[in-house]
Amino acid sequence: MVGTEGHNAKHGASILPDALRWVWKDYPKPVAKPERVSDRGVYAILEPGKDWELLGQGYQLTADSAVDKDGSVYFTDARNNRIHKIDAKGKITVWKEGSGGAHGIMSGPDGRLYAGQHDRRRIVAYTPDGKESVVTDGVQTHHLAVTERNEVYFADAPNHRVWFVDATGRKRVVLGDIGWPRGVRVSTDQSLLVVADPHTKWVWSFQIQRDGSLINAQPFYRLETPDDSSESEAGGMTFDTEGFLYVATRLGVQVCDQPGRVVAIINPPRSAGVSDVFFGGPNMQWLYVTDGDNVYRRPVKRRGAVAWNPVKPPQPRL
Repeated sequence: MVGTEGHNAKHGASILPDALRWVWKDYPKPVAKPERVSDRGVYAILEPGKDWELLGQGYQLTADSAVDKDGSVYFTDARNNRIHKIDAKGKITVWKEGSGGAHGIMSGPDGRLYAGQHDRRRIVAYTPDGKESVVTDGVQTHHLAVTERNEVYFADAPNHRVWFVDATGRKRVVLGDIGWPRGVRVSTDQSLLVVADPHTKWVWSFQIQRDGSLINAQPFYRLETPDDSSESEAGGMTFDTEGFLYVATRLGVQVCDQPGRVVAIINPPRSAGVSDVFFGGPNMQWLYVTDGDNVYRRPVKRRGAVAWNPVKPPQPRL
């Protein structure tokens, strides 16, 4: 028979003082927030106590920016028909006047700066002194990537295609029937091409063949999106030397590990998100972002990888 002195009010009264002392033991210290997986990822990337630094504003930043072998950064200002340069100290100067409406730009292993001149319907390349030559014509693009062999992949979003241009300037479609290809990047070991589809959660991965063709298509990197949308608005992308992919999205910079999982989301400088992300600086340890008309940077622990300077594929970090 159960006794009458079980769990009753007297038992509660006896432990209540101790329970309250435990609850309030650290008052007035704030209650610590539980650590999230993405928090641990951010701690491994960002330098503590450092935030985004505004370098410049008032530009029309419409697409990819470029980084040369010395870590200097180049970005376009299509509204003013210019290409700007950012030196190691963060100073911005005009590098090229009369850029022909250049939008996306990318550095190549030959030391030239490749640019998609949207208004002139062509891709050109600039030597370090600014001399221009035509790579291929009859095309329009805002996003391109250059391989170690000076070959070019570029996105043709309105026609749902990705094109390939060999070193002689011959072009052909290597990918068709993809939703809305935007950012394109070659992996650090030159074996894969990744393509962002901003109207979905996915960044696609393709194996690159010797002739530039693409095989084994796979929706590989699954991005996070706002609760009210299934669109990531993914734009520019870049890799670090450990093989992690950084994607500019409306939520911020999403960092994906080698198996394709988002392990960190770096908050954007402003609430509207970011449109491009890339590493720069002498040691490639500054992370840059743009958000439409502003350029920011912050120091990070990781080092950026240049797609056309192959590195040994890292082992997956789980």
